[in-house]
Amino acid sequence: MIKKPREKSVRLLTLEAAMRRVPPEHPQFKFIEKEHARLHYGFIGEKALDYFLTFLPNKNSQLLHGLRIEDPLNRFFQMDTLLITPEYCLILDSKYISGTLEFDETTKQLIRHRGDEKEKFGDPLSQIERQKYQLSLWLDKHNFPPLPVASQIVLTHSSATLTKATASLMRKVTFHTNLPNKLQSIDDIKRPPLLDKSNFRKLTKLLVKKHTPDEFSLVRFYGIHYHELRKGVVCPGCAYLPMLQKHGNWICRNCGMYSKTAHLENLMDYKLLVGNIITNRIIRDFLLLPSPSVANYLLNSMNLPTQGTNKGRKYLLDQFDI
Repeated sequence: MIKKPREKSVRLLTLEAAMRRVPPEHPQFKFIEKEHARLHYGFIGEKALDYFLTFLPNKNSQLLHGLRIEDPLNRFFQMDTLLITPEYCLILDSKYISGTLEFDETTKQLIRHRGDEKEKFGDPLSQIERQKYQLSLWLDKHNFPPLPVASQIVLTHSSATLTKATASLMRKVTFHTNLPNKLQSIDDIKRPPLLDKSNFRKLTKLLVKKHTPDEFSLVRFYGIHYHELRKGVVCPGCAYLPMLQKHGNWICRNCGMYSKTAHLENLMDYKLLVGNIITNRIIRDFLLLPSPSVANYLLNSMNLPTQGTNKGRKYLLDQFDI
């Protein structure tokens, strides 16, 4: 059962908005593009696990995707997928990397070989060991029994191959197509149940409650400010900007697409890139609206909470989502 579904991180959503709004000629665009690609393909790799997770051997399993919690020493850690049963926990870490891969257990590096070239990545084996340790600390802090914490690195790219794969390594790393077999072998280890039904429910609910999404500011990270962003409504069909607003419809001059709600996704761009408060004047500028009355109509149609009155009215986007 999925207790916490898989969702895009705030960082990935913000970078997606930045790809639409930061001009390609901006000096920071190439760095945004690179980080966006890394997170985008990482999310694809995580989703590649989902089908194979339908073969869970333990019917009492609960799945929590993208869980980010804080250990007792105020250090946050995030797990791609956490599987919980009354007998044990299992952390799964997805790696969506193509090519010939070598896990060097001596130097603690992941290396991709491309002909005579080598590309070094961080060490996922050390990372997942830290996560296991931090999860154990978290369980102890919240007075849960010392559940054994297992782990598995899962290679999710279809063209990934392994070199120098020792027996020791293959106990820690597998391909996503072999995940059902790995899950079965881990579950076959005889362990006594340490959680009764009540504590099992309590644990999963508390983990979801303690989840803390990562905060990410484009301004702080890349130094990009409001006046540098591209303005207007982006076409959801072809990404052309700006769409025209006419008789309650948004019309794309490039592909001809009509939409009544295109402004909603663009308001999410504003929330992700700029902030949670907007005014009539600012939405006119950001979406290139023709008049204060059109801006007022759109803002009121969304039933957003407000602060202030008349020209000083501010619209709050804290709970706004699409």
